[in-house]
Amino acid sequence: MARPTLARVSPENIRHNAHRVRELAPQSRIMACVKADAYGHDIVTAAKALSGNVDGFAVACIEEALILRSHSIDKPVLLLEGPQSADEISEAAAQNLTLCINEWHQLAWLEQSALPAPLRCWLKIDTGMHRLGFKPQSVPGVLARLEANNKASDLVLCTHFSSADLPGENGVPEQLECFDNAIVDTSYPQSTANSAAILRAPASHREWVRPGYMLYGGSPFANVKPAELGLKAAMEFSAEVISIRDVPVGDCVGYCGRWEAKRPSRIATIAAGYGDGYPRHAPDGTPVFIEGIRLPLAGRVSMDMITVDVTEHPGVHIGSRAVLWGDNPGVDEIARLADSIGYELLAGMPKRVPRITSG
Repeated sequence: MARPTLARVSPENIRHNAHRVRELAPQSRIMACVKADAYGHDIVTAAKALSGNVDGFAVACIEEALILRSHSIDKPVLLLEGPQSADEISEAAAQNLTLCINEWHQLAWLEQSALPAPLRCWLKIDTGMHRLGFKPQSVPGVLARLEANNKASDLVLCTHFSSADLPGENGVPEQLECFDNAIVDTSYPQSTANSAAILRAPASHREWVRPGYMLYGGSPFANVKPAELGLKAAMEFSAEVISIRDVPVGDCVGYCGRWEAKRPSRIATIAAGYGDGYPRHAPDGTPVFIEGIRLPLAGRVSMDMITVDVTEHPGVHIGSRAVLWGDNPGVDEIARLADSIGYELLAGMPKRVPRITSG
């Protein structure tokens, strides 16, 4: 029998979240981010769920793009990090991929390539993230080279916000102003908005938006629940109770005895741990949803198991299913308690946890 630990992925909820993007940015085309195995949700499952609802897919690298093409996903696929070697340009052309040109050496590779036809390209401008992209003052020269060599087609100009998820003065207006000044004499389509900006910065929507985390039902904002944003969790991570034992007053549970029984206690062991992507630093009291009630984590997270205090819920039994994150508790709540972010928990979930499609 299989280990009773799984991640149930809902294509219906992924589609719901894509419809939410359409509501927020009705004049924009949607480049859906499915990088990092669709934030841990399985890239093929997510892409097939989204195919009828978005205009293209964004991935980090060509390996991810080839997975999509091998499963007959024929919509535009954008390589956000661009080509990592010169030979990837010919492969991108053969697979009808779109390259983001971020750096001078990538521009040179494109110029030197022998292509049967121009290749769809995006051009990234660094407006303050200082990670990838051309300096704003370099943009006229880069565009002149792209226009002269006739190797690029359907050009889109883009940038990335560093702090759109923060409240108040988050730098988005300043980055937008920098972007607009850099492209003032151009008429190319533009893309600037990530999930946070889609939700809170309508001026950034432009011709293309690039939702990622929100497609999977996560909130990019601290202390704002997904439901408040009209989003639904696309993954339910759960495991079964595999043991229940009585623990007397004064006895400790788990590694280093972090949790001590202050009353006669009943402890359930659940078949999931940090080897499955549950955060090792989750503190005592982190909620686990079992048999209709939120119950507290009791003791350190092990590689393959966690322990939960179920003293107040006699209905918990061996075989009870424990929801580690999903609708309740949400992945963002678990991440905050563990001093992490939901993005990390979802993208970091290992493949040993089967992804099961629901609905």
